[in-house]
Amino acid sequence: MEQLNEFVSNNWELFFALVVIVALLARSYLASGGIKSIRPLEAVGLANHNDAVFVDVRTDDEFRGGHILHALHAPLGLFDAKIKELNRYKERPLVVYCRSGSRSGRAGSLLKKQGFNEVYNLAGGVMAWQNANLPLTKDKTPPPSDRGSGSGSASESESASKAQNTSTSESDDSHQSRQTHDSKVVVYTTRRCPFCVRAINLLNNKGVGFKEIDVGNNPQLREEMERKAKRNSVPQIFIGEYHVGGCDDMYHLENNGKLDLLLGLK
Repeated sequence: MEQLNEFVSNNWELFFALVVIVALLARSYLASGGIKSIRPLEAVGLANHNDAVFVDVRTDDEFRGGHILHALHAPLGLFDAKIKELNRYKERPLVVYCRSGSRSGRAGSLLKKQGFNEVYNLAGGVMAWQNANLPLTKDKTPPPSDRGSGSGSASESESASKAQNTSTSESDDSHQSRQTHDSKVVVYTTRRCPFCVRAINLLNNKGVGFKEIDVGNNPQLREEMERKAKRNSVPQIFIGEYHVGGCDDMYHLENNGKLDLLLGLK
């Protein structure tokens, strides 16, 4: 005890700084209601593997300006009225986000009080999402309510896909997929993967035809992808027999001036 008192006496500035940091961390934790924070890439993994649903608590104007694909819009000011709409996703993980992570922390706390068990706060919000080079969209299609199993999931998946395609064609910044069955470019995707959207956007911007294969609800197609790519993440991109890899791999080729050569654009 004497050694501790002596240390504090001799290093009181450091000790005071430590107390301030601990207090700020505690305040941040309590302000979010004890909701676990999750980073953007962790959130993407949670959506791909655990069917997590994104909940956007920003204002109408912020949401219209761009949001995470398939996000539910539940403005914090109207949050109580939106709880019923969120109840259909009560058994799935919810990732709540705003611009920076403050409003979403409060919303997450309200969800916990309403009996939602698995709730996460997107650390850094939309700003962190964009800093991680993840895309936003203006497509307002809600998340599919299926969990990728059961006899009814296929038809519901098809309906959601049609709705997404319709909404996408009306969206200002949406990608209009130039899909051709005889294309040498093949992209394995899932519907809730922002990396897939980003990869397809690049191909569309180049005017390249491609074949998109959705492996989300098809174990056989996913097995085919994993066998060919030796990877289990999406997207997986092939140009002819050449395995490009994932989204980051394709953008790496683009940044180094090699993608156009592979696509036959040069």
